[in-house]
Formats: sequence, structure tokens, C-alpha cells
Amino acid sequence: MFLLIGAFFAGALTALAPCILPLLPVIIGGSMSGNVHDKKRPLIIAGSLAASLFLFTLLLKATTLFIDVPPQVFVYISGAILVILGISFLFPSLYERLILALNLQAKSQQLLGKANVKKGTFGAVVTGAALGPVFSSCSPVYAYILATVLPVNFGLAMLYIVAYILGLSLMLLLIGFVGQKFVRRLRFAANPKGWFNRTIAILFIIVGVFIITGFDKKFQTYISEHTPFDFDGLSSQLLPSSNKEANKGVLNVKPYPAPEFVDLNNWINSKPLELKKLKGKVVLIDFWTYSCINCIRTQPYLKEWDKTYRDSGLVIIGVHAPEFSFEKNPNNVRDAVKKAGLNYPIALDNDFSTWNAYQNQYWPASYLIDKEGNVRRQHGGEGEYKETEMAIRELLGENGGNVPKETTKALSGNVPVSDAQTPETYLGTMKASNFASGKPLVKGQQAFESAKLERVNQWTLGGIWNVDSEGITAVKDSTLTIRFAAKELYLVPGSNSESGLTSLSLNGIPISDDAGDDVKNSSVSLDGARLYKLVKFSSFRKDSTLQLKVPAGVQLNVFTFGS
Repeated sequence: MFLLIGAFFAGALTALAPCILPLLPVIIGGSMSGNVHDKKRPLIIAGSLAASLFLFTLLLKATTLFIDVPPQVFVYISGAILVILGISFLFPSLYERLILALNLQAKSQQLLGKANVKKGTFGAVVTGAALGPVFSSCSPVYAYILATVLPVNFGLAMLYIVAYILGLSLMLLLIGFVGQKFVRRLRFAANPKGWFNRTIAILFIIVGVFIITGFDKKFQTYISEHTPFDFDGLSSQLLPSSNKEANKGVLNVKPYPAPEFVDLNNWINSKPLELKKLKGKVVLIDFWTYSCINCIRTQPYLKEWDKTYRDSGLVIIGVHAPEFSFEKNPNNVRDAVKKAGLNYPIALDNDFSTWNAYQNQYWPASYLIDKEGNVRRQHGGEGEYKETEMAIRELLGENGGNVPKETTKALSGNVPVSDAQTPETYLGTMKASNFASGKPLVKGQQAFESAKLERVNQWTLGGIWNVDSEGITAVKDSTLTIRFAAKELYLVPGSNSESGLTSLSLNGIPISDDAGDDVKNSSVSLDGARLYKLVKFSSFRKDSTLQLKVPAGVQLNVFTFGS
């Protein structure tokens, strides 16, 4: 219920976001152009925008119907429609001839179920519909619903999306009505061939060109960086908290019954387990995925807790929820478990059924369950190892349980993470960010020229690459360059990568002293889908540049970093 309400208010707040600012002239202008006395225009624009945004989400995000169609194509179409509408509004006689020639006025009458639709209705419908794809990436809450709720509960995600779109539409409707009411007081605005309406038409064309060229994103970034209003921060407050905190201390949640495992399979190190049969034990559930560096960094602590407290009644269960498709392969998971030396029970949650039952949001995440089967502590992300071990010991000691005197190194504190560290950098279109190039990163085969990296966290491509939603595959020998801030850099390739040596250059010279464990002679052999350690500095570095020369057939998915 909280997220349903949060989605509604996030939609309303999105109308005021920096990413929407370049589009407000279209919303307001579209509500006023044509016949300024037509009070229905804002309603038509808001309604068609809502329908367009919902359909765009449904077709591209929730189905595989357009899996081979790059989302950017729809953005290009939106920009082109706005340019065409702007030209039509700039030359009203041309617009009227187009409507008559294509019989669009009659069609819009049929669509809206009205016998008498005023001139300009079709333009209002198309204006709203064209903006749907452009509005689809402008809120942390919207992104959260797509990334976290949609993969595990389609129906609930659609409900949240509808709430989000309703909030957005009502706010845009308000903006349209206020703008229209203001313009009615201006006599010069009533002339469809006057300078005021021509200015609006030109704004349509400018915004359309900005969308097609991608300049609108640069403008949005500039506004975000030069305004004191933190829209993303405020929107993020509407997201549900990962911890149901009820009291301070290591047992940080109000006790609630732990959900039973749902559709876990391919158990490793154990026969299938059920929580109801583990009552009397203290259970630690660890949600993880094997290519996640944050998950990998928790494994030494998990292994030590398993070794130290198993005989006292602790049962650790790893629930493997895949981030990439290759992580669904049971053999890949078994290989990763064996290499990491994990001896506690692990099961695959490929459909996110148990993940959904726990309403989990993070890799890694831990849920500590007491002897009665109640969740008593939960934590998302790395860190708080000291608190987790203290909670384990406290729960083991309840009802006269045995607690060993020895402890582990976790009680010495947390793993430090620098705020300046480069975030996880995904290379596929689904989550890509900070890509620097003269052309957008869209699905399909493309030839790229390496761009200058203006700031830390950016990356660029050179050569011919085949791009998909999860990663990029070199068609011919090509290059990837990334500018980063970290102590360590890791790479996760795809499972379909062909064997081949990838050579590495750090700050312009072949990597040597600062090479990671998987690098030999300034090269790394990518022979499977796992995490590769490429760079290992002795201390945190604020600005370094790594270039990879990638042979044909190698797929790369994500860079992760450590400090």
C-alpha cells in the first residue's frame, strides 16, 4: 500500500522534475494551440499521454513483443511527431489540408466517441501520445517498479505503474488548465496565425529536434547539476524502506513470520530444505548472485559464520537470484560455489519467487530468523558484519542455547566503501549509463568511434559491436575504454563469449604492477561467465583510465569496483 501511494505522488512530482522541464512548453503549448477556448485540450493531451506511457511500458518493459526493437527508435518517432506537429501549427493551412486529406478529424471523432469534435483534437491526441516514450525514464520510483517489482510480480507492477501514471497525468492536467486559463486573458493569443501561436509551434520543433539528437538529455543533466532542488533524493523518499526497523540494536526489525521458500530448485550442498522443518535452528538467508562483487565480498564472513556457529545451531542458506540470464544456469552456479568454497546449502531462485516472498530489493541481502521462525534482523548490501554476528550470537543464546566463546574477524568492523567510487557500470541497453559517444547505445550492430572521456565514470567504445539488453559483443577486434575511481576493478563477461586474450592498458601503458589476479602479461583470458579481477591498486585512486582491446566474439556485461 505504501508503494501504491508513493507511486501516485512520485508521478505527480515527476511533472516538476528537471527531465520534464524541456517538455513543459509542449504540454502547455499543446493545451493552448489550436482553439484556446477548447477546455478539453489539456484533458485530451493528458489522457493520450497516460495511455501512451502505459502501452509503451507494457510493450517494451513487460513483454518480449518488441525485444529486437531498440527503445530509442520510439524516442526518435516521438521527436519526429513533435517536429511535424510544430510545422503544422506554424503553417495552419497546411495542417488543415493534411487533416482533410487523411480524414483524421473523422477518425478522431470515432476514437473519442464524440459527434462534434472541434478542430485541433487530432493534434492534441497525437501530442500526448508522442510524449509517452519520452516520459518513461524520469523517476527513481518508476525505475524501481520496473527493476524490482516487475520481474517478480507482473500484476502488482502494472497496478503501481497505473498509480504512477495517474499522478503524473493529474499534475500535467493541472499545468495545462492553468496555462490555458492564463492565455485566455491574452487577446493576442487567440489568433492562430499570430506570433504567440507561432512561437509555440517553433518550441514544438525545437523540443522535437532536441529529443531526436539526444540534446534534451544533456539539458536535463545540466539542469539537475545546477539546481539546488534534489528531485531524485525527494522521489527516493517515496520508495519502501528495505528494513522494517522497529527498535535499535542488532535485532533491528519487529519480529514477523518468515515466509516459506517458494519454487527453489537445484539445491547445492544439501537436499531441499523447508523453513518449517528448521524450527529450533537459527537461520540466516543470504540473497546473492555469483557475478556480483558486493555479494562476493560477503562470502568470507558467511563462510566463517558457517564454520564457527553451525554446530551451535546456525543454518546459512544461500538463495541465488540471477541478475543476468547466464546466472540461471545451474552448472555456472555450481562452479562458482565450488570455486568460492561455499559449503552451506544453496538453491536457485531463477523466477524470483522466494525473493518476492521476502519483498527483497538488494544483492546481497540477509534475513536472520530465530528459533521460532520469525525474522528478527535484515540488512541490504554489504557491511554491518559486526552487528550481524552479534545478532547471530544473541539468537543462538535464546532459550538457553549454546553460544561458542570464539568469534570471527567480523566483530572487528565493517568493510570501507568510498563515496567517490565509480558505481556498477552496466554495458547493455537495459541499465547502461555514462556512455560517451557521438551516437546512442541502442540494440543491434553498430560501428563506434572512441570518444573523449570528459569525466570519471564515463566509458566509450571503438570498433564494431553488437549491442543487446544485457551486454555488448565485439563483432571484430574492438576497444572499450573506461575512466574510473576505485581501488579495484572487476569485469563480468557473458556466457557466450568465445575464448580469447583481451589486452589491457592502464593510463596509456600495458598494465603490469597494478594488474588484478586474473591478468597475466597485460592480458586476461575470458573463458567463461564469472567475475574477473583486472585492476588492483595498493590504495584508492580517484582517476584512472583502463582500455581493453577485445577480440571478436567476446561479450562484456558489467564493470564493478572495490575500494
